[in-house]
Amino acid sequence: MMYLKLGLSWLLLLTLGVKAGPLQWGHVSEDAKWVAHIDFEGLRQTSLYNQLSEKFLKQPMAEAEAKIEQSTGLKIKLDSLLSITAFGKSTGKSPDEDGVLVLEMSPDLKKIAMDILSKAQQNEGPKLPVSIQHVEGGVDHLFSIDGEILIAGDSDSNFFCIGRNKDRVEKSISILGTSKQGGPVRSQFKEYPSPKGTLAYVAMANAFDGANLPAQQAKVLQMSKGASFALGESNESIFLKLLLNTKNSGDSLQIQRILAGVQAVAMLNAQQPEWFPVLQAIDIRNEDQRVWVNWNMSLQNAKKLIHALQGSKK
Repeated sequence: MMYLKLGLSWLLLLTLGVKAGPLQWGHVSEDAKWVAHIDFEGLRQTSLYNQLSEKFLKQPMAEAEAKIEQSTGLKIKLDSLLSITAFGKSTGKSPDEDGVLVLEMSPDLKKIAMDILSKAQQNEGPKLPVSIQHVEGGVDHLFSIDGEILIAGDSDSNFFCIGRNKDRVEKSISILGTSKQGGPVRSQFKEYPSPKGTLAYVAMANAFDGANLPAQQAKVLQMSKGASFALGESNESIFLKLLLNTKNSGDSLQIQRILAGVQAVAMLNAQQPEWFPVLQAIDIRNEDQRVWVNWNMSLQNAKKLIHALQGSKK
């Protein structure tokens, strides 16, 4: 939802990183219309991740770390990423100029990133593919990248805030890691709860115009006045929950029919029989002006599915 230059992708990896945990609503602006959160620290503590990381993730992560070291001379552990939170005011086709990306990392990684930014703006340290300039403002550590993106850090927390709007970036970093960051769920998101065990969460509290989405998905969101998505692990099961609020019961019934049609088409087009029980486990319900899409799979069955799919590719 928030535009960042592709040329900065490797630098963002450096700044990504003490327990992260679920979404902290105190990190989210009062006027936000959308929010997204990924709890990477929580992900690494799940049973499924621990059992599969050695087999599927260890080598790709090692290769990525080697590329970072080759290009920067720094040894950065990717599993030090703790969490990412993003929020903003616009869900249209254009970039959200008021969007803010909040990165949480380990103290050691925060120090490395701060050193890189500080030296870069003084033309010291490793040569970067972008220009870094210090920006005067309400926080001590505020940098501009190529005059387009702002990165703010502080000395009291393990966060970075990234965005285009200087005031919003400065305000966001000023409350992180302080007593100000606590607080209740933002009122505009109160209808979209985050279930226990959620690792990835996205919510939109306003109408969405369906930017950059296929026709059916765009139509569903255009009929919705708000939506949320949660993915996580709880009670020895993996769950996925999608909630859509609509303006009237007619819209919710139409959305239910569209989603049921998508489910049926997916089952017909499934190339591998292992996907049938996965798709059949999707429960789509219409409750007046709400549509719930729930999916649950036990960890035991999830492991069986992954191994079956892996075997079918050989």
